[in-house]
Amino acid sequence: MLLSAPLSWLWLLLCLAWLPTGIWSCLQCDKSFKDNLVKLQAEVVEPQIRDTRLKERTIALLKGLEGNFFRHYAVSQFSGFAAKKKVLELMAMGTQRLESLLQTSLTDQDLLEELVKFRKEMTMKLKLVLKQHQEKACDPNDCAWLQYKVYNCIKCRDASVSCLSLSQCFVDSQERVSLRFGHPLQDRNIAGNGVAIVLCMGGVLFVVIIGV
Repeated sequence: MLLSAPLSWLWLLLCLAWLPTGIWSCLQCDKSFKDNLVKLQAEVVEPQIRDTRLKERTIALLKGLEGNFFRHYAVSQFSGFAAKKKVLELMAMGTQRLESLLQTSLTDQDLLEELVKFRKEMTMKLKLVLKQHQEKACDPNDCAWLQYKVYNCIKCRDASVSCLSLSQCFVDSQERVSLRFGHPLQDRNIAGNGVAIVLCMGGVLFVVIIGV
């Protein structure tokens, strides 16, 4: 009994040792990226946008970037996996752009348009990074030979490089729908149910026509 407490603490320390010491990669996974967005809202948007409606729209845009905007994009259009080196380069680029925006003197509509432009730029860069890896990982002749480090943009952690499944390659993922709407769909056979409903309705209509 006397050893149980020390052993428990030792086990806890061992578990903590395996946790990642920092969060890298896809934009929404990086804490510094989020911190810069919060800073941008407080130091630039709040004092430099006077119109109330414009300010609300701008804050909503920043909150989306701070939240799951990039994550949803990564899994709704692609597998959600990317080469870690490429994404780190993307993060450095994003940080540089945010630092530049923190120095801007733009106001009101001009500032909002600049932030919309920033979102588009980062989305297109993220698209390129995700697409590059997906094309390689979906090629049965090349995927087994991939050697670089991969990052999982869905779970914000490193992943083993491997060939992607058909569902990941052809954007047919239940998990993507679940992420977007917050809960998994219970019935996967949507097409089958739809056909059954149409046939039943046709049968009812046929009976009605005969009765008339």
